[in-house]
Amino acid sequence: MNGTGPSAAPTVLVLGGGTRLPRALRAHGCHVLYGGTLAEFGPGHQDACDEALLLSGADGDAWLDHALALHKAVPFDRVVTVRERFLTTAARIRDALGLPGNPPRTVLLLKDKARMREALADAPGAPAVQAALMRAPGDLAAFAERAGLPVVLKPRDGSGSQGIHVLRDTADVERAARLVEAAPDTLLAEEFLAGPEYSVESFSRAGEHHVLAVTEKFTGDNAVEIGHLVPARVDAARHRALEAATSAFLDAVGLTDGPAHTEIIVTPRGPRVVESHDRPGGDGIIDLVREVTGADVRDLLAAHVAGAVPPAPAATAGAAAVWFLTAPPGPVTEITGEEAAAAGPGVVDTALDVAPGDTVPELRGSDDRCGWVLAVGDDPGQALARARAAAAEIRITTRPVPGEETPAP
Repeated sequence: MNGTGPSAAPTVLVLGGGTRLPRALRAHGCHVLYGGTLAEFGPGHQDACDEALLLSGADGDAWLDHALALHKAVPFDRVVTVRERFLTTAARIRDALGLPGNPPRTVLLLKDKARMREALADAPGAPAVQAALMRAPGDLAAFAERAGLPVVLKPRDGSGSQGIHVLRDTADVERAARLVEAAPDTLLAEEFLAGPEYSVESFSRAGEHHVLAVTEKFTGDNAVEIGHLVPARVDAARHRALEAATSAFLDAVGLTDGPAHTEIIVTPRGPRVVESHDRPGGDGIIDLVREVTGADVRDLLAAHVAGAVPPAPAATAGAAAVWFLTAPPGPVTEITGEEAAAAGPGVVDTALDVAPGDTVPELRGSDDRCGWVLAVGDDPGQALARARAAAAEIRITTRPVPGEETPAP
């Protein structure tokens, strides 16, 4: 079933993820090779894939070596992934074999925010964001003086809101300098961007960027995202500005094919790109977009790879929202209200990621949240109100840990 002729469906190596993408590829006649870890390969994958390459971990060098060996035995035409941890590996494999797709430079720019800021410093479009890689503790104070407080300190290759610190005064800067001293060349300081936050979900074909939806974002402590709403409550002018900023950014980094999730803050100087990823948005955004537009980005990717027409979308709701559950740090003693939340109007799904006996950490990243509620409505206001009301039904009681202090930035 290899892609040996102009009408033959390709053989595709899918790295990581669930079964939706492999099933969609096979529906288009593709021969699917699944590459993943032993831990994530389940019975559903056996039914969704034709063959599998399983390794114990996700080390990029090991995957490159094994993929090149696999290609000799079962030549594949495309390498795709929708998983963050495999994005760089997929690009390296494509580059080594001369296969189509976004090149390593593009993927590296999206993964490494320090390189991204350097590459975009002179790019046309929105004003550049002031940023500097922190090589020594004194660099942070110097940057704060140059850019002005507050400033943001974050990992150069982070995701999921992990490790982000907003430094609002000189005391914060002095404490955070210890982080720079402990891990030089790993942290990026950026000017603080004030304004409403959005993400633009898009799909590109041969360098043409098509916006699927604009997501309105809500953040809590330590800039951690606690809610998403599709479609965003923006007027036509702002929607056009967000689309233009996204297209200009994707052109600048060289993204030509597949999904992208671009995060933007609209400042008084206009939209400023925070970061982007060559994958679908996480945190349930992919489900919100499907509920509202009828388009599942994994189906779009499968059709694109197969050279087929995407399935006709079938929207089911006017708007959709997800709201995340949080709780004070400490051991969980009781959880109530999940059944009431699930029975709420418009509620599509709920999930709890903690149970009695688990310990809730301080809210520092996406993994520190306790679960979520997804709801739909006739319009954005109704969907958001339903999601928040259902989330409020779920009460997660924790016991404070005596003598435990809030960690310094």
